[in-house]
Amino acid sequence: MMVLEPSIVNIGLGRTADVELALAAYGVAYSLALLVEAPILMILDASVAKSTDRAAFLLVRRFTLVMALAVTLIGLLVSLTPLYNLVVVDLMNIPADVAARARPTLELLSFWPLPVAWRRAHQGVLIRAGRTAIISTATGLRLVTLAGGLWAGLVVLPDEGAVVAGIAMVISVTVEAAVITWAAAPILRTSQAATNPRDGQDSPLTPRELWHFYRPLLATTILRQASRPALNAGIAAMAMVRSSLAAWPVVWGFITLIACPVWSLQQLTTVMAGDRQTYQRVWRFSMGLSVTLAALTALVAFTPLYGMVMGKVYNLSSELQAVARPAVQILVLYSVLVGVQSVYRGALIRCGHTRAVRTAMVINLGVLVGSLLAGVALRGITGAVLAAIATLTSNLVEVAWLHHERPSFSADDRRESDARCW
Repeated sequence: MMVLEPSIVNIGLGRTADVELALAAYGVAYSLALLVEAPILMILDASVAKSTDRAAFLLVRRFTLVMALAVTLIGLLVSLTPLYNLVVVDLMNIPADVAARARPTLELLSFWPLPVAWRRAHQGVLIRAGRTAIISTATGLRLVTLAGGLWAGLVVLPDEGAVVAGIAMVISVTVEAAVITWAAAPILRTSQAATNPRDGQDSPLTPRELWHFYRPLLATTILRQASRPALNAGIAAMAMVRSSLAAWPVVWGFITLIACPVWSLQQLTTVMAGDRQTYQRVWRFSMGLSVTLAALTALVAFTPLYGMVMGKVYNLSSELQAVARPAVQILVLYSVLVGVQSVYRGALIRCGHTRAVRTAMVINLGVLVGSLLAGVALRGITGAVLAAIATLTSNLVEVAWLHHERPSFSADDRRESDARCW
């Protein structure tokens, strides 16, 4: 449900006065906002893994608050100072009109890390307590708030689509955070957060232990989100800059909309894969889901359904549809790659091997940047196609690395450090 969000925004922006400029500006601002908020994105995983009792959760929540406030200050520093032009215009080479429209949107999105981080910390408590249904309900309210705010804002400010989208985003995540906090409160009051022991450890969670666990995950998410501005910079160096900057957010929103269920497989694996038999069940379920979603993507990408989806739903012009289609076709197998990644990452996180997850993301980003540089040097393709090729290649290499590093269930070859996990 959460990945409906960019599609809702793109559908709304597809009905503004200047569709190309609105989509491009919001895409640039959103990619930078995700990079700035990257340090708090793995709070959910930390909360799931470490919120074993009320005292541990309170430590996680204090840690979350400090991180979120720091990230907010960084966002404001980038968006309100000359750093913005240095990064967006000089470094990323974004066209001046797109950069100017993106700036106020980034200023607004600088305030969303706090409710996002707060929500993620409390979602961890709900997951550990098995109260996952309310998470979907809260996300549904978030989407309704986003769609309503976007519609109302575009009625009032039809020429300021990117700004309206930024306002609607901040309001919607705040509503979701409030609902999740309300739902987690009874669990914390009755100490139901302690649904799983700390793997036999009697000592309480310490700030140092939490930071040691979280530091590699922090680096991983920063590297992961750095790929978005890198992709926009690569797109800006290719032909048909504005069209590709406008088409790529729609391509990415559509691909992730279909693939989004596999992202939660990481948390599923972290919580459930406690022995060989359960891990195999998780793996079979994950691969079945991933292949099904890839088939659905192919059905749209290679049939007349494409024109219906992109033309009628997203309201793209025929020119933008032509720019976007080959990128969608290249990314047909994206859900399979992410499904494998999610299971491997979840297993590694469960075993405390977070450095391996970080290393995999370093490799991913390195391959992504290398692919972009090669594409820029060769030229001959649109920016949207280059972004799709770089994304697919980098994820494929990361899967290969994670496969090599994954914990083993075999009694003959599993590492001694895996014994406490499986």
